[in-house]
Amino acid sequence: MYLQSLVAIFCLLMGSYPQETDEATTTDPLPEEDPNNFQDQDATQVVKLTGKYWVKTRTHKVSTPFGDPKCEYAQIVGGANAEEKTNYILELGARFAEGWISKQQPLTLKKSGTHPQPNVMTFMRNTADGLQEHKLLYSNYDSCSIIRIKRKTEGPFCDLLLHESAADAEPPSPCKEKFEDYCKGEKYEPYSADCETK
Repeated sequence: MYLQSLVAIFCLLMGSYPQETDEATTTDPLPEEDPNNFQDQDATQVVKLTGKYWVKTRTHKVSTPFGDPKCEYAQIVGGANAEEKTNYILELGARFAEGWISKQQPLTLKKSGTHPQPNVMTFMRNTADGLQEHKLLYSNYDSCSIIRIKRKTEGPFCDLLLHESAADAEPPSPCKEKFEDYCKGEKYEPYSADCETK
């Protein structure tokens, strides 16, 4: 009887504590929410950059009523309001068979998860997906940035952007390696050397 009581108490105690197994008990955070990456995900630094940033590579297909875009670019053309420093004017443009099309729109910064600085940029990447929250995966705050593109369809997707002064070259390290690691799937390259002859 004493032995049965000990076994019952042992079973109760073991059932009240988490069990260690060979399987991982926690899930690794996504790179956009991993605190080890926060120093590379400050969107307030990215929106201060000047000049055009060309979409060098992306992991999603883009189709529009005008056809498939080539030479896609983004640039901040209007600064933040003095009080909040969260609202900007973003210009997105691309070349189509009929010529260049560009459009200006609001871009709003916000934080996600435990980020100490804004890491989310809310804007419309394309009309079909509407307004979405896109997270900064990585930036060297100079020539290369990786954006996690949110769409209505299954994802995740990414854009790798290079500054106009660096767009003809390969992405620098570690930007290139982070893109390969964080952004799986088929790759599309809308940028070519003749993009800058707008």
